[in-house]
Amino acid sequence: MLQRVQSLFFFFSAICSVTIVYAFPVLQDESISYPLEHFTYTRLFVFLSAALSVFAIFQFKNRKRQQLIAYVARLMIAIAFLLVVFLHKEEGMEERAFGIGLFLFFIPYLALFLARYFVKKDEKLVKSADRIR
Repeated sequence: MLQRVQSLFFFFSAICSVTIVYAFPVLQDESISYPLEHFTYTRLFVFLSAALSVFAIFQFKNRKRQQLIAYVARLMIAIAFLLVVFLHKEEGMEERAFGIGLFLFFIPYLALFLARYFVKKDEKLVKSADRIR
């Protein structure tokens, strides 16, 4: 069912992930801001996370798979975050500061965490209803 709370969190996570890629700078210099478009592998992981989030919405019949997808999508966001931090240090960009886009990675991560929580809650509810029958 597409109207469940976890589906809204999955959708919110996907929208936030794609918005971070195009709208917010990840690194900033005095005059230049670097959006996520400059980090190819990081952008790939963010898009993969967004695609998994959208895919998880349509896996409502299999809640175990939804939990796994939420976990993997969260892992992709964490990898993207770490790639930006470590690529920042490797490329000699020490004088550049982290932008707001880097800190906004926590919003889709939190949305996926809440989606997984509500999937687990839904699974408990279904199991308790099965016990009553």
